[in-house]
Amino acid sequence: MLRTLSIAALAALAACVTQPSDEAAAPPADRDCFNTRMVNGYNYIDENHIGISVGANRRYILTTMFNAHDLDWTQQIALRSTSNWICTGNGLGVELIGGQRPIIRNYPVSAIERAPDEAPAVEGS
Repeated sequence: MLRTLSIAALAALAACVTQPSDEAAAPPADRDCFNTRMVNGYNYIDENHIGISVGANRRYILTTMFNAHDLDWTQQIALRSTSNWICTGNGLGVELIGGQRPIIRNYPVSAIERAPDEAPAVEGS
């Protein structure tokens, strides 16, 4: 009995080691992508657009069909996807989640785009 349990445990451990995790999988090389764990800020743009900051200097715009003004900014906001990588384009499988229990709302994302770079301030002479 103990030997059977040991073999089963080793088999389960081997299965974990041999299967690549979502963390290790790299995003497609030809796409503009970011890891959900790199998101470090959110801002309201208008009713259907949310800005997010990724790392030190990357910004993206998420489009939702629902009124983003109703998103509860006073509590936690999370970005969830079917994988850890989110790429520009169709937002299928990506959603913003906000609020506090018992009222937590999901906002499905319909599109993701890279925000235009801010123009540097022009110095006068």
